[in-house]
Amino acid sequence: MIKTILLTIVFLKTSLQRMQSRYYENIKKNKKIKRILFFIVFAVLAGVIAFFSSNIINILQQAHQETTFVGVILFLVLMLTIIQAVFSSVNMLYFTKDTEYILPLPLKPYQIIVARTNVIIIVQYIIEIFVGLIPLIVYGFKMNCNSMFYLPVLISLILLPILPTVLISFVVVILMSFSKITKNKNKFQLFATFIVFALTIAFSIFMVKIDEQSISDEQIAQLMTKANGMVEVIKGYFPTLKYCTNAVLSNNILTMMVEFAKAIGITLIAYIAYALLSQKLYFKGLVGSLFSGENKNKKRKNKIKVEIKRKSIGKRYIEKEFKTLLRNPVYLIQCILPAVLFPILCIVLILISFDEIAVNEIMQALSGLNANGLILLTVIGITQFFSMIVYVSITAISRDGKNAVFMKYIPVSLYKQYIYKTIPNIIMNLFTIIIVLAVSEYILKISILDLIIVFIISMLMNIAQSFIMILVDLKRPKLQWNSEYAVVKQNLNLIFPAIFSLLSIGLLILYSKTTQIISVYIVLAMIAVIYLLITIFVNIYLYKRQNELAGKIE
Repeated sequence: MIKTILLTIVFLKTSLQRMQSRYYENIKKNKKIKRILFFIVFAVLAGVIAFFSSNIINILQQAHQETTFVGVILFLVLMLTIIQAVFSSVNMLYFTKDTEYILPLPLKPYQIIVARTNVIIIVQYIIEIFVGLIPLIVYGFKMNCNSMFYLPVLISLILLPILPTVLISFVVVILMSFSKITKNKNKFQLFATFIVFALTIAFSIFMVKIDEQSISDEQIAQLMTKANGMVEVIKGYFPTLKYCTNAVLSNNILTMMVEFAKAIGITLIAYIAYALLSQKLYFKGLVGSLFSGENKNKKRKNKIKVEIKRKSIGKRYIEKEFKTLLRNPVYLIQCILPAVLFPILCIVLILISFDEIAVNEIMQALSGLNANGLILLTVIGITQFFSMIVYVSITAISRDGKNAVFMKYIPVSLYKQYIYKTIPNIIMNLFTIIIVLAVSEYILKISILDLIIVFIISMLMNIAQSFIMILVDLKRPKLQWNSEYAVVKQNLNLIFPAIFSLLSIGLLILYSKTTQIISVYIVLAMIAVIYLLITIFVNIYLYKRQNELAGKIE
């Protein structure tokens, strides 16, 4: 047990040191700057999330569904935990740089895998501070909850990430135990991630179907109209989610203790079973992951491709960026797949659990709140929420590593290269926007004109975000790295897409209050002008300072 704890601490310190290693080399002598910078970023994120949470609670209070906020936040924590575990577990458990140093040590397999799984869970806790803790603290203040409210909140946030992380990690262990039979480890890594994601969707669908069988359409409609009844619909999708939600919302200490006992019991049994069962399989996959994915004895034929049709420099440059993203399993899994699969997962769950009666009840509840304007702003907000997991533009320079210096020597202006590197990010966000709008039209029956307006505004936000993120990466490039995983998982720059998205969502909430005074189309026009001006300003800055911005590329 002591070895496992110490190993967890070592793995965690190693991960954090890699994350911070290249960002503050110029300010090592002044630690206060680091602390001030960290405090500013934290304060901005916390402030935006608190503002966002407060406004959502106000809206739910008007519909007498304020406790739904607790269920939604805990559900969101659970979903982000699942997504994070799916895209991190394979790399964290098997493809870390310290594997070859750990294997010769007198450690048992369960000690290594439990320690690495603990690191995944601890990283989940860091995310929970923003996604779960701050919103629920705001809820406690808004609803005048006593001090006993915060203890079950804390316990719930500690318990929730463990079970999904353990389940997903166990699936990864089973899949990776077959890694020795394949000749290409990179492709198998990608295949394993796809399988884990598919199983996650299947499990989610299974849980939704069980919940639908336990609650009829008439009961759902009654819950929607009943004060604070919507939370009952949300909490039934995962075992520990239900028990934690019941405990947080309970005013009875005995009920709270019983619900937590159920959640702790399930979590503890799953954790112990995971450690024992993984003991037999872990080393097979771990040893297999050390071998490269190429057969060195295999003769390669050099194929020379002759392009008959000439392509423009811009088109070839953009193709090069996409090839880098698609051919590298780490970039594909961490930059491309979350942007594609996360919206699909959420939308599949929505469509499976779609109930026309429930939607009509919600629409009636919003009828007195200028529903059309609120719906349009909400749809735009959803596109912004998904955009925070698109890491293409924010890593555009860093992905090239030491080879980024060649940007200065090829016969293409730096400004054009910056633009070309942002286009893949714009395209990935475009994919997400189209999915969200298609589902919104299907469920909410939004008019074609409104869809076009929402699409234009979402694209303006998308372009502004893409330009700002590459500007951040130029200012703070991570060019010295030993593995591609460090670019997308040990990179503090990845917090900036979240900051931009949350600020945008906060702006939408702020403007939503004005829709009762002025037309929603005027509000949308104002938002469009703001992001258009941001895009123009950043574009001019990139053009005028293109050589200066490349100063850190060396």
